[in-house]
Amino acid sequence: MEKITKKQIHMYGYDFEVYISEKDFITGKYRVTVNYLGYPDHISIDYGYTEQEAIDRTVRKVLTSSPLEAIKNIY
Repeated sequence: MEKITKKQIHMYGYDFEVYISEKDFITGKYRVTVNYLGYPDHISIDYGYTEQEAIDRTVRKVLTSSPLEAIKNIY
């Protein structure tokens, strides 16, 4: 069974909820799921060879595809 770690982080001026999957034994990459803290939708998923690389790539991806200001208008 895959181990998933949940963290709350602050990056680029925003708070995020981050789920980090164990390193995949085939690809050697971490899978990270990121969402704005307090907002249940509009998640972003990406991969990286280190946890920090995966988190940074995924946070930048969510900031580009779903700016928080746009998400606030939905709720």
